[in-house]
Amino acid sequence: MFNLVQLLIKLSGFLVFLVLEAICFSLVVRYNGNQEKVYTNTVNQFTGWLQQKSTSTYQYFQLYDENKRLAKENSKLLDRLANIGVNVQNPLDTAWADTLQPKYSFLDAHIIRNSINHHHNYITLDKGSKHGVKPHSGVVTDDGVVGIVRKVSQNYSVAMSVLHRQAIINARVRNKYYFGPLVWKSDNIHTFNLENIPKDAPVTKGDTIETSGFSTMFPPGITLGVIDKMWMDPGSNFFTIEVRSFAKLSNLQHAYIVRNIFKQEQEQLEESVISEDE
Repeated sequence: MFNLVQLLIKLSGFLVFLVLEAICFSLVVRYNGNQEKVYTNTVNQFTGWLQQKSTSTYQYFQLYDENKRLAKENSKLLDRLANIGVNVQNPLDTAWADTLQPKYSFLDAHIIRNSINHHHNYITLDKGSKHGVKPHSGVVTDDGVVGIVRKVSQNYSVAMSVLHRQAIINARVRNKYYFGPLVWKSDNIHTFNLENIPKDAPVTKGDTIETSGFSTMFPPGITLGVIDKMWMDPGSNFFTIEVRSFAKLSNLQHAYIVRNIFKQEQEQLEESVISEDE
């Protein structure tokens, strides 16, 4: 103990210097906008790099299971392409419009960070602007929709998870085409609410819920879940519907970022019509 005290006394000048340097650095970053931006960007880049290396190390020991899962996903993609009448010789990462002109492309990405225990959860992916990722792109897996890209850096992107109070997915009842927003209101990561379904709609427990295609972020027909519970509150004109999600949100490792090739054209046209009515 005495030796430790002697060491601290001997190093006291250096320790005081370090403390003062830390305080000065904190003041410079806090009260100077440019320095704060540089510091924030540097920390974000380093954190992303560190998380990527950590994820890569973990995945190295999971290569066998990962390869099996990827092979299964590729098989599902082949089935999906066959079901829409596309020649399997076409690239596997492209879904085609009825005119055989590509409309959506799917960019393969690894998930390097994922949260599920907050009211506002996010997903970090290892693809960014240099890979063609833009904000407001959808994020999906073979099990369904998992998020919407919010911000993009050169090498990374952060998506708002479907487990976010502000996340809204345009959904419909398969083969019945009644549609409404799918939102997350509970604390259960597997349960969502489908809203605005009128009381005269012929929907039943067990019906499959899928993307409606009414937004520019997701193509129609991506499976979201199944109606688990439904009831009518007194005086209401709409069903209260609980949907059990198919997505394995607590075990995400791999995803596809959806890019709508005609997104900008469609949004510009819609905005021009809205502006004419104002």
